[in-house]
This record gives sequence, C-alpha cells and structure tokens, in this order.
Amino acid sequence: MTNFVDQFDLIPPYCPNPRCSFHFGTNEKFYVKNGFATTDKPPFRNQRFKCAECKIQFSSNTFGLDFRKRVTELSEKILHYALNGMSNNSIARLLKVSEGTVRDRIKDMARQSVIFEKENYPVNIREDVAYDGFETFTRSQFSPCYVNTAVGSHSMFIYHNTFSPLNRKGRMTNEQKIKNQELIKKHGLYPQSSVYEETIYVMRNLSALAAGRTLFTDEHKSYMRAYRSFNCLMDLKTISSKKRRDSSNPLFPINRLHSLYRHYFSSQQRETISFQKHEAALIEKLQLMKIYRNFMNSKFVKKNKFDPNAHEWSPAMYVGVADKIMTFEEVFRLRKLKTQVKLDKKEIEFMNRTYQFSRQKIVA
Repeated sequence: MTNFVDQFDLIPPYCPNPRCSFHFGTNEKFYVKNGFATTDKPPFRNQRFKCAECKIQFSSNTFGLDFRKRVTELSEKILHYALNGMSNNSIARLLKVSEGTVRDRIKDMARQSVIFEKENYPVNIREDVAYDGFETFTRSQFSPCYVNTAVGSHSMFIYHNTFSPLNRKGRMTNEQKIKNQELIKKHGLYPQSSVYEETIYVMRNLSALAAGRTLFTDEHKSYMRAYRSFNCLMDLKTISSKKRRDSSNPLFPINRLHSLYRHYFSSQQRETISFQKHEAALIEKLQLMKIYRNFMNSKFVKKNKFDPNAHEWSPAMYVGVADKIMTFEEVFRLRKLKTQVKLDKKEIEFMNRTYQFSRQKIVA
C-alpha cells in the first residue's frame, strides 16, 4: 500500500499553526528543513520542518491520515469493511486491533470527509431533489431518531444527512411504559419540533443552490410547514406515501438510499444485535457512506438502459465536482484541519461530537 505521507516529504502543503498566515496553503516556500525523526512505524524516518514565519515545528507525518496513530495503514480497510456490512467488533477481530481503534479511525475519517466535502460541494444544483427521512434508533429503542436525507433525483448525489431525535411512540408493554417514563423524568422529552427544524436547515441550504428546481417529499406535515416558514426558491411537490416507490416514483432515489443503509450497515438490518451506541456514531457512519457513495462508487453497479453512464460515473461526476471515480488515497490522502474550512454551526457540532439532547456521554 502506498504511504500517504511520501508526497509531503519535501513540500509541506500548509503550516499546521492556525494563527500562521501560511495555514491555508501557499505556493511560497514557507519552511526550512529541520532534521529527521525516527519512529518504529512506517515510514520509520520522517523529515522535520520549521515554519519560517511562526517557527512551529512539524514533520511530514503531520499531513497524513495516520498522524499519531500507533498502527498505520488500517483506515482504508476499516472504511470498506464498515460500509459493507461488518460491525465494529467484527472488524476489530478481523484486523486484530481493539474495537476502540476501529471507532477512532471511523471518527477521524468522518471528520476528514466533512472537510473534503466542503471543498468539493456543488456550487449550484441542476436537478430536482428528493427529500425524506429514515427512522432508526441509537443505544436503545427508547431513543428513536430520524435521519433527514436529500438526494439528487437524477445523479443520486447525497446532498444532506441530518439528525432528529424522536420520542418513543406506538404500543409498549407495561414494563416498557414504566422505563420510558423513568427516562423522560430523568432526561426530559426530546424536542417535538426536531424534524421541522432540521428540514428548515436542509431546505435553506438547498434553496439558493437549486433555485427553480423541484423538491419532492412525501406528505409529512413537518415538511410542508417548514417549506411555508420561509421564502424557499424551490418548488415543493408532495407524493403520497401509499404510492408504489418504483423507478417512476420521484421519491425512488430516497428509497434506494435507505435500502442501501439497511443492506450495508449491520446496525440497520432487521432483527440485528448490532446497533449504534450514540448519535455521533450513527451520523459518522452516514457521513462516510455519503462520501463513499458520492465520490468512490458508480451510480449503479450494472448497466442501465436509460442511463448509459450509470455504471461508469459516480454521482459526483454527474453534478460536476469530480472527473472520475475517486480512490481512497485521493479522498483521504491529505489530512486537513477544521480551522482551514468555514463550517456552519451543525458542522462544528459534528466535528466536536456535541448533540444537545443526547442521553449518554459522547467522548470527543
């Protein structure tokens, strides 16, 4: 496997100091070589540098995904295993590492994928968009949640995944009712308007980019209320949930994506013993699936008579932000810092793993 930091041995891409003027990259030579550091892991000998302006010291390893990792070259394997149906524990057993190592690599890759996405997101959307939610749970079925997803109608490009906590509903046994009331008494109810608020966030982000296009949703009341709450530049068209969701249904891209979630995530399969332990673990997996499907896979596996490029083009190629299906090295080869991109409030919360209404402690 190619070592990701080889290409940075001679030319550091930026200064790691957020307060340095070279933090965002430059064509100037802002550094001087400062000896070598030997390690007991690949590449075993790292070139060290010193910034000519802020005097901070760093090495070629600083810019690789395996920075400060004891075991190197695991991330690509973990990504492919995690997004092809294996649980974290199964991956850990296969690779002979701890389950915490797997969780740590997934967390780091998810953060890097957000930065990559910010730099490779469409500046305008030239297609209609389908929007709907995927209902699941984290930790226990007393904490159901809604993953709000927006997908391109033609490209199948995943534009958004956002998280909405829900209160448990439906039939419960007496014991379950007692436990549910105990949890509510201890933590309080989840906000009733979470789906509405997340839908506003998604619609606002899509509105300016897809002005004049159509947003297809089902007849969920929160969607229609969110659309009427501001001057959205997209047209809204609702589709009955009872209508068959075959390829002729405008909501087919959503159903296909949700089917892939069920197929590829061990935690989302029916009657599974695998589940996400908290909100951050769920959204990080979904974020990685987002990058994986958008940039690293073709739209469809097999040829499609209605779309001759479907088996050769990725969704990112359809929307014009990539010119080929990208490899793991091309997406994750350069480690960047969150201070190098402009993040909104929800993206900062994602990076920090902060979820306001979480009922369990999430380690950042």
